[in-house]
Amino acid sequence: MNDQDWGAPESEIIETIRRVQKSDSQAVIAHIVSVEGSAYRRPGAKMVVSENRVGIGNITAGCLEGEVLDIASKVLETGKPLIQTYDLMQDRDDMWGLGVGCNGVIDILLEQIDSSYQPILDSLDQGRPIGVATTLSGDVPIGTKAYYDEDTGFNTSENFPDWLLDELNSILPPLFKKGKSISIDIEAQGGQARVFIDSILPIPKLIVVGNGNDVAPVVDVAKINGFSVSIISFRKGIDIAKKFPNADHFYHSSPSSITSILEFNNNTYVVIMTHNFIEDRLSLEQLLSTPVSYIGLLGPQERFEEMLSEFKAEGKNLTSHTDRIYTPIGLDIGGGSPYQIATSIISEILSVHNHRPPRHLRDREGPIHDR
Repeated sequence: MNDQDWGAPESEIIETIRRVQKSDSQAVIAHIVSVEGSAYRRPGAKMVVSENRVGIGNITAGCLEGEVLDIASKVLETGKPLIQTYDLMQDRDDMWGLGVGCNGVIDILLEQIDSSYQPILDSLDQGRPIGVATTLSGDVPIGTKAYYDEDTGFNTSENFPDWLLDELNSILPPLFKKGKSISIDIEAQGGQARVFIDSILPIPKLIVVGNGNDVAPVVDVAKINGFSVSIISFRKGIDIAKKFPNADHFYHSSPSSITSILEFNNNTYVVIMTHNFIEDRLSLEQLLSTPVSYIGLLGPQERFEEMLSEFKAEGKNLTSHTDRIYTPIGLDIGGGSPYQIATSIISEILSVHNHRPPRHLRDREGPIHDR
């Protein structure tokens, strides 16, 4: 397992699951389902292991990935899911990771990727979040699944018991609404079970409007952080697919037509960096009619003030939109090189996406991760 595979973002893990589903190959997925104490990753973290022992993604800082590769091979041999518990609070000579965040008790579910993952892929393809309840122990076989969609409700596998579904009807939706991934114990008249509830969100989308050289670092940093990246160019003579090979989708358009070529939702983040005042202004005007969560505009504050003056002269008030317009774009980290600027931009977008105001972790009270 090389460093690139270990650091694969969530988007690459989803794509790996998709490739396995479409092929005759086999693979195992390992989920962290419970953590007691501190750990590098939290419940919901995933790692895919192929039949030739290649791991994609990570569940620790490197403490357990080697052992997970071995256990995944056993799961492929038997076809049966299993729970593996690692108590890293105890001294272990073979664990190099002690002291770097790998010192908690971690429960890991390993199961073969099969047709039970198709409903997850279907929801994510539609840009919809999905809640997945997977049984871990108790009176129901390990790996039995139920799926929850906020609009359509529950969908279950054939052998999912009614008594457990009745309990999940009241338990899962509020956890899903908060984006929680957590294991819970359920006891009812029909039986008892430990269930892992995993809130899986669609891959966030970044749309970059522009085709200058400074777009490439933004694309690269966004991809490393798990975004699906689209480029919109207003210059048909530029081969943007060749210029920005790490992006996912490419479009040529005009500033007044950008909202007609792509779907924009609250999981969409837009960076406008055409370096052309008129094109930036027209693009911004189009985007204000969409529900995007973030509109970043490259350039100084004075430039935006001039833009606001023009809008005002035309009788257009942007007051209700200022909370999602970010300009000057990025966090103030003092960087001046192209990749430092790109890091500043994507860090700001991640802060918005994760609903966390940017600050030093040393100033945060309590644990780093919400629990």
